[in-house]
Amino acid sequence: MVKNLNALYSKNALNMKRSEIRELLKVTRQPNIISFAGGLPSPETFPVKDLEDISCQILREKGAMALQYGPTEGETPLREEIAKWLSREKPGIKPENILITSGSQQGLDIISKVFIDPNDAVVMEIPTYIGGIQAFTAYRAKMIGIPQDDEGMRTDLLEEALTKLAWKNKKPKLIYVVPDFQNPSGITMTLERRKKLLQLAHKHEIPILEDSPYRDLRYSGEPIPAIYSLDTQNQVIALGTFSKLLCPGLRLAWIMAPTEWMDRMIVAKQSMDLCSCTYTQLIIAEYLKRELLPKQIENIRKVYGRKLEVMIDALERFMPKGVKWSKPDGGLFLWVKLPKRMSANDLFPKAIENKVAYVIGSAFHCDGKGQNTMRINFSYSTEQQIEEGIQRLAKMIRENM
Repeated sequence: MVKNLNALYSKNALNMKRSEIRELLKVTRQPNIISFAGGLPSPETFPVKDLEDISCQILREKGAMALQYGPTEGETPLREEIAKWLSREKPGIKPENILITSGSQQGLDIISKVFIDPNDAVVMEIPTYIGGIQAFTAYRAKMIGIPQDDEGMRTDLLEEALTKLAWKNKKPKLIYVVPDFQNPSGITMTLERRKKLLQLAHKHEIPILEDSPYRDLRYSGEPIPAIYSLDTQNQVIALGTFSKLLCPGLRLAWIMAPTEWMDRMIVAKQSMDLCSCTYTQLIIAEYLKRELLPKQIENIRKVYGRKLEVMIDALERFMPKGVKWSKPDGGLFLWVKLPKRMSANDLFPKAIENKVAYVIGSAFHCDGKGQNTMRINFSYSTEQQIEEGIQRLAKMIRENM
């Protein structure tokens, strides 16, 4: 029996951390808890009948192929359909620019594996998606957080940070952003900020990693061009997923990148899983070919748009003074700020006692700050649960002020 397992583990393994969200979700599975913690899509939006019909067709017509191994980069029909979908915003995207992944988290892992050595700098928003923090931490990146305001990442502070790093000859490997209805804040980066971000990335020759799983889930306001669509120098890698548009159980997403970078990513994926599921790839390819996705997106927008309205209305009616929250135009999340003297971390057990759950905001801060913040999700709970859950949350906060 090995007594000291830590002596066997790699430095990367010892540096890995459990996802705080996944750990919290274990607690939220208790009976009668209204959970605003996960980023779960609502099952009422899943296109079960269409997927059942297509699944049967794929097994009848392409069963042998569907149940076999496939190419690492993904099935050609799916890559063609994704390229066509993305070309709505930037004409000329080809299947060769697309790598199919087993969820966006694998995409983050592939990018980290290809670009990051220990102590390499990665610039990101504060707060930002915890899965990004987790992926970069696993490869021992040095994370540099740039605060947001209501217009997204503060590009004036980004410019200052990049200038200081250039003086020290420590150019970051990546600038990681979630520009559309950000997870966790719900903020959407303005067009002016996107252009400035690109200008700085081009000047300093730093790739941008644009992670935008919620981009099509807009319920109000006017669309803003994707960062990759504004890029003129092939410096943007974009991540997308079907988890929020169809259903997460299919576990399919994609990386869109310049062809010059694609070979390294394919090799990185080969050592992970050889290939993503052929069967589900062919199902989604046929779904896209039938042009069912636009109608599906409209259905999701109606359901989630209404739930967002219900949650904001409940917050306005029940939350005590001193508590603030974001009002996003889309996505799945709201960002709640408590008075600075309060800690969402300390209040979490009390929230569970009151049968309501959220995610602590500090989990989304690469600098460990944000103890007075929390993320709440509105897509999964019913409208009635949203109303009741916000009342419970507001009551708990008021009692602990």
